[in-house]
Amino acid sequence: MSRTGDNELIKNLNYKIILDTIRTAGSISRIELSRITGLSRSTCSGICDKMLKQGLIHETGKSSSSGGRRPTLLEIQNRAGVVLGMKLMDGVIDGAVVDLGGTVLEHQVKKIPRHLDPGSYMTQISGFFDAVKASHDMKYPSVPILGIGVGISGRIDSKRGILIESSVLEWKDLHLKEMLEVQLQLPIFLENDVNSLAFGERYFGNGRDYENFLCLTIGDGIGLGIIYDGDLLSGNHNSAGEIGHMKVSMDPDAPECACGRKGCLEAYAADRAVLARYEQATGITCTIQELVNRAHARDAHAVDAFSTAGAYLGLALSTIVNLFDPQAVIIGGERVDAAAYFQGTMKTVFTENTVYNLDQEVEVIVMEPSNDLWVRGVAALAIREFFSRSESWEAL
Repeated sequence: MSRTGDNELIKNLNYKIILDTIRTAGSISRIELSRITGLSRSTCSGICDKMLKQGLIHETGKSSSSGGRRPTLLEIQNRAGVVLGMKLMDGVIDGAVVDLGGTVLEHQVKKIPRHLDPGSYMTQISGFFDAVKASHDMKYPSVPILGIGVGISGRIDSKRGILIESSVLEWKDLHLKEMLEVQLQLPIFLENDVNSLAFGERYFGNGRDYENFLCLTIGDGIGLGIIYDGDLLSGNHNSAGEIGHMKVSMDPDAPECACGRKGCLEAYAADRAVLARYEQATGITCTIQELVNRAHARDAHAVDAFSTAGAYLGLALSTIVNLFDPQAVIIGGERVDAAAYFQGTMKTVFTENTVYNLDQEVEVIVMEPSNDLWVRGVAALAIREFFSRSESWEAL
């Protein structure tokens, strides 16, 4: 590489370092930027001046000082741009416009026909995007949409933008990133939905204070997002975190999982298992939301169905803590709306099966129910990419 190329690379790297340091700090002075990054004050000041002109950061207040002039604080201008986070499901597209600080500005959900082929699904996505963009442009006409984060259940090669396999949508070997970029004319960032939820917590939620944590999701399936040294751990074959198919029973009469095998964790603790347990006890067939409502109404059989699932979740929790020794485990997913009914047995079994008193060392956090968490997570991935790519800065 030429010296000019070397200099440009160093400038871009310094720009990225300063930008991410400001984002992480929340608010910071130029002097502190120089101290934390190791860059000279003149380099920090020059890059900050460029960011101020671009509208990417702004000055806000003064910091305390032991003497002399108080340094001016700098912050990210959260409305310099927005991203769209979308979760693609069978029968539903869930999407939210999120600013650079993680605030959800608009959330839309669109019901679509189930079991669509990829081409038909692309048509639905296009219509959904047009509606979201029209609404956004009306409310925030001067704030550009910088990119789109897409979360989807299944095995994803996020680097190449390929959906390897999704049993939920019944798609395989699909160059989804390329298809969506052609369709929507914006940068697309593709990731497994559970991984994206974990990353959203790392960027904007309960995981901000941890470099190493696990995100266990409970609902129609059971998944695991792994944050290691501050970033996602996907595995060599893009399949890390498939805890839902961990064997918890070798009984030949164990219930069959959706994957076709018997004795998986999901067959004992996911929504279908809880519903089956309730139906077996009462003869009543209902939806998962109806069952949650029955538990809220103190239906003993409904409470017991969730409580039994909690015991298996405790076993899974102890297993992952024994394996990974994380700082924390964050529990999320749709079924945290029933956490009151599974937490007790989960905690008991977790305590009984962890080693070295890790149950007392590892913080277990159950997230509050929210409709924004999944889409904010995939939006966080797009925001991360925005902060890490020099070409993105010119979009502002």
